Amino acid sequence: MASRGSELETSPAEGTDEDRLVRYGTSMFGGRPTFTLVRRETDGGGEWTLHELLPREQAEARRDRLERDGRSLSITPVEDLVTDIAGDDLLSKLDGWTWDEWAGAKVARLDPTRVRALQDVVREAIEGTPGDSSEVLTGGAGFVFLPETAGVRLAVAFRGVKPIQRIDRMRSLARGVARMSDEECYYWYAKCRSPSSPNGEKALRVLLTDHIK
Repeated sequence: MASRGSELETSPAEGTDEDRLVRYGTSMFGGRPTFTLVRRETDGGGEWTLHELLPREQAEARRDRLERDGRSLSITPVEDLVTDIAGDDLLSKLDGWTWDEWAGAKVARLDPTRVRALQDVVREAIEGTPGDSSEVLTGGAGFVFLPETAGVRLAVAFRGVKPIQRIDRMRSLARGVARMSDEECYYWYAKCRSPSSPNGEKALRVLLTDHIK
């Protein structure tokens, strides 16, 4: 999703396995992951937070564009997104990449009710992706890096379901996103986060849930 910026690209850490260059299926930034999904436990159950990973300057530029249109974007250094979960295994959990000049642009945080509603679409989206995805699907805390296609699909689901209150509408939206092609997911993610499309998320919800009265 991010635009090319070769001067900002960062190579994998020294000693990284060669297949790590392509394992996440994107070449824009040397094959590194472009999303991370974090699970944390709350008193009411697990919550999920999805971030898109970008070079810091690109994340800040996106935030500035949104703020000019009266919208906000939270950005956080990548290491800070997972430090409390990874603990002493932080470097190995970060899969050998260096993240010094990278930040996570927050897509959405979902409460336990929405986590349960999206469980199936998340499981399908991350099935077969690198790493152990079980830690973000079951109890406890964990995180997983995601390839761009999986991250974009989840971003559409997360942004779409965020303001919905009824469980049946949440599940309808989740089913609709699961049926989308990758191309449709890219279209809707761009529409939902574009400053020029302030009603993108509303249009998505109408498309996927309007049949439920």
